[in-house]
Amino acid sequence: MIIKSLIRIIYIIIILYVGYQIVRALFGGTWATENIIIAGLGIILAGMFVIAGFLINQAKCLGKIEERTENIGKSL
Repeated sequence: MIIKSLIRIIYIIIILYVGYQIVRALFGGTWATENIIIAGLGIILAGMFVIAGFLINQAKCLGKIEERTENIGKSL
């Protein structure tokens, strides 16, 4: 549980930092447009990994539920 909270905090910090850099770039900051696009793609890729992990966890839980409720139809 602590690891999940730590990962979420790090993820939020990264998002805030990239958002800050995007705002700086829009108002004439230091980042070039290509770097903003690359950072955005990195965030999207990280989000895809999070979604994939969530879907794997959901599939595992669904398999347990199906296994536990397999004989309910026969008993009714």
